[in-house]
Amino acid sequence: MIRKTAAVLSLAAAAAFGAVGCSSGPDLKARCEELGRENEDLQRRNTQLEGQLSASEAKVQAMERETSSRRNGPMRSGEKTNEYPLPEDLGRNGISVRGRGNETVIELPSDLFFASGSATLSAGGEKALASVCAMLRKQYPAGLIRIDGHTDSDPIRKTKNRFHCNFDLGFERAHQVAHYLVDRGGVDPHRIVCETFGANLPRDSKNKAKNRRVEIVIARGG
Repeated sequence: MIRKTAAVLSLAAAAAFGAVGCSSGPDLKARCEELGRENEDLQRRNTQLEGQLSASEAKVQAMERETSSRRNGPMRSGEKTNEYPLPEDLGRNGISVRGRGNETVIELPSDLFFASGSATLSAGGEKALASVCAMLRKQYPAGLIRIDGHTDSDPIRKTKNRFHCNFDLGFERAHQVAHYLVDRGGVDPHRIVCETFGANLPRDSKNKAKNRRVEIVIARGG
């Protein structure tokens, strides 16, 4: 409804512009210019509303998926966060493994893998991913792998020319992890999909660093 209303307003302004005409006279010229400005403003507003609607839809879908996962398989009382012992270097770097419904989530803190505002894997991040790939091959040889990109809520500034918004940044980080798993980790590319949630699913409202992460989500049978 938001998109339709804005579009109708924009078309109405364009129609009025054409009806008045710009044949001659200072009054007509001024009116034409005014209608032109109004039309541009309506078009800009329409674009903004479309962006807000898309973000809201993505947030609702993410919340529905999270709710569904918890409903289908809540963590049992006393269940350990790490289903398998992590290699010492991974645990030390803040990487964690946890169960979530019928999924296993390997959480990679973005600050280890990427510089601020960047989607280029760091040397330390590549080293850690090598251990993650070994763990995937050993502990999770089958099942769909979804790689989710999450960011904090700070707007993109320094790299605005590369990333339009946090959705873009989150996706590119997930994309880079996916490429590493396939190209250098030997993971079957048919098992992998990428998604981005931007800042819509924060882990900690008081700690932005925890919100900047990439999650490797493995679907489990049953």
